Amino acid sequence: MRRLLTLCPIVCCLLLLPLAARAEFTTSAQTFVLDEREISYHALGDTQAPVAIVLGGGPGFSSWNLEPVQHRLAELGYRTAIMDMLGVGENAVSGDALTGQALLDAWVAQIEGLRQSLVGEGPVVLLGHSWGALMALLYTRAHPDAVNHLVLLNPVDPERRAMRDVVVQIDRRRARELGEAWDDERAWQQQTGVSDDPATRARHQIERALPSYFLDYAQGQRYAEQFDASDFSATLNIEGWRAYRANPVDYATIREWNIPIDFIGCRDDLLMPESLAALQANLSLSRIEVLTGCVHFPWEEVSGQFTQALTWSVSRPAGQEADRIP
Repeated sequence: MRRLLTLCPIVCCLLLLPLAARAEFTTSAQTFVLDEREISYHALGDTQAPVAIVLGGGPGFSSWNLEPVQHRLAELGYRTAIMDMLGVGENAVSGDALTGQALLDAWVAQIEGLRQSLVGEGPVVLLGHSWGALMALLYTRAHPDAVNHLVLLNPVDPERRAMRDVVVQIDRRRARELGEAWDDERAWQQQTGVSDDPATRARHQIERALPSYFLDYAQGQRYAEQFDASDFSATLNIEGWRAYRANPVDYATIREWNIPIDFIGCRDDLLMPESLAALQANLSLSRIEVLTGCVHFPWEEVSGQFTQALTWSVSRPAGQEADRIP
């Protein structure tokens, strides 16, 4: 069964360990047309239910591992959709890859195409995990009337304050767990020295990063075994971060939106407490829930807590404050 992955920094990434069977979407793909191209997506839930779109991390990762989140939302009464972004997995493209602002614009247009295919002109709930939280903000900046609720799950904060020390934290965690130091930041720029082959590079980067995003390092290693090179584009990962840094979503813009924004995250996340502190200092968050016993994938690590937090978030009337967990 596929699980979710959405990590962070320049190669805030996914993991692929040796030769385990590759996991895949477990539901049939549906399609809509965008600029004469068929875009695949996966939806669950009653077609008359309110719609939630779940955006995953990377950037440049497949989204099949968001299925547990998708199922939770469907169980809570939402028609819920996930999809690979252009250039990755089911929506890989041939020819020259998009770069810079054109890449982010294409991804925003893709989300808008999905929304229109699901609800026409109606608004949706957007849940973004890790980088996906930034993608949700980018979309909302372009289409503020199309979103009625934002849920930021283990998010990267808009100013990326929490990103400054992530590579160092991964290095330290890996050294502690495996007894080997790895402090060569050039590896995050894909100068790994292992091969010029993209698939080999992707595997090298992913297997060094993902386990550190689990409290149980061995669980992270097992999780990584489900991914292969088709799930990750290192080029899009770097291009996505580069483009966002050039044109970030600023807090002044977010404050103009009349949209409730919820935070769900793990106390031990590599992005904590900086991410939550930055968000709280600049925004009036509607709901905050901090989970224990997890790092970056709470639906995998503490599924019961995660389900409760998600239920609490999307089931409460918009704008209603809930008790905040420190």
